[in-house]
Amino acid sequence: MKASKLKTIAIIIWAAIVGVCILLVMIILTRQDLTFSTFTKPQATQVTPSPTKTVTHTPSPAIVYLPSTTARAATDMPATATSTPGLVIPLLQYSLTLPVDFNPLTGLRPDQPDLLNRRPMAVKVSTFPRGIVRPNQYGLTHADLVYEYYIEDGLTRFIAVYYSHDASRAGPVRSGRYFDEYVMRMYRSSLVFANADERVEKHLLESELKPLLFLPRDDNCPPLCRDTTIEGYNNVYVDTAGVGPKLTDNSRQDLRATLFGALMYPMSLPMTNRISTHYSIYSYNYWEYDPMHGKYLRYSDAADATSFTQDEVYLPHIDHLNDEQLKADNVVVLLVPHIFHNEYDREDQLIDITLEGSNDAYIFRDGRMIKGKWIRDVIDQPIRLEDDHGQPVPLKPGNTYFQVIDPESTIQRDGENMDFKFFIPLRKVTPTPTPFGFKPSATPRKRP
Repeated sequence: MKASKLKTIAIIIWAAIVGVCILLVMIILTRQDLTFSTFTKPQATQVTPSPTKTVTHTPSPAIVYLPSTTARAATDMPATATSTPGLVIPLLQYSLTLPVDFNPLTGLRPDQPDLLNRRPMAVKVSTFPRGIVRPNQYGLTHADLVYEYYIEDGLTRFIAVYYSHDASRAGPVRSGRYFDEYVMRMYRSSLVFANADERVEKHLLESELKPLLFLPRDDNCPPLCRDTTIEGYNNVYVDTAGVGPKLTDNSRQDLRATLFGALMYPMSLPMTNRISTHYSIYSYNYWEYDPMHGKYLRYSDAADATSFTQDEVYLPHIDHLNDEQLKADNVVVLLVPHIFHNEYDREDQLIDITLEGSNDAYIFRDGRMIKGKWIRDVIDQPIRLEDDHGQPVPLKPGNTYFQVIDPESTIQRDGENMDFKFFIPLRKVTPTPTPFGFKPSATPRKRP
């Protein structure tokens, strides 16, 4: 065989080997979702709210998910978190960081990267009484992350984390709860709230978080002021841009980036177009996937249901700062123990939602569902998400809404619909007398 032919064959073999190696590297990188720098911020899209929808839910005969219930042992506050051993590959993935001008909470480069050179802020936003608050609710569409959780009497409340965007008017700002401490610590944020139950407020004020608490005071207005044109006490609003300059430490925080990337084998995951969360006959919502824009649109309770999950009435949930419907790139349902936390002899519902350790999670993105777990392995860093095989679950770059429910809730799947029915912790009475002069924070009923 001539030398030239041997040389040609050698070149072909060598090229084939190099090609295979390159292909293997690409597969590994794709599998591990290590393509942070390839994402760019999508163009903003205007979503036109859908007309009023009335939905009557009937029992589903389909798949029933039975999450592992968690014992309701009493816990001391503040909670502490310990490291959880994990796989080497997931730990390596989470050690990666986004470029300095990318938001670790959304995986996107903000229009104003300089906003990241500050501390995030968490704002308590009321949603009840429905008829008073909803027409005057502002600013949720500007938040990077929003948690909705149960407070009491069948009601829920939002805690919204602002970092890469500001809202010139966010609120109505309402009272704090124990759960807010977990959010503050995870995102190293300040907390904007309008006072709290004496037990909660005392606990926060006596902790090292005190310098990061931002409450209504004469010297805090602006940016945190009352709108006297609105009657009652659901009239406190904040301009988020004005909070940081009033903090003693508003420096940029070293936050672990959430994992963002494309889904591997999305067609193997259950298609899910609607995610319903029923907290009570007063508070319920669903997220509907809009494939045209690749986002989930929020519809919320418009009237009290006649009974739990029956005769529910929904309307698009509108942010009146820009008259846009609430939308999310990711919706994550977190199963978190709800522990009755009451040292006084009153039948109230002061609940410690203990976001520590790990528990089940349902992650929704791109119209698909991934069942897995949330893991809080570091007390002052965001939670991690893994699938049932212990592999990290990447979120879609963008904003995320978290629905927080009790592990004893009922979870059902009916076709392309997921239905979460919240279990309300039972009330308990303890023998310790209520201190003289104690005045609990009133939460008005939900009537329109």
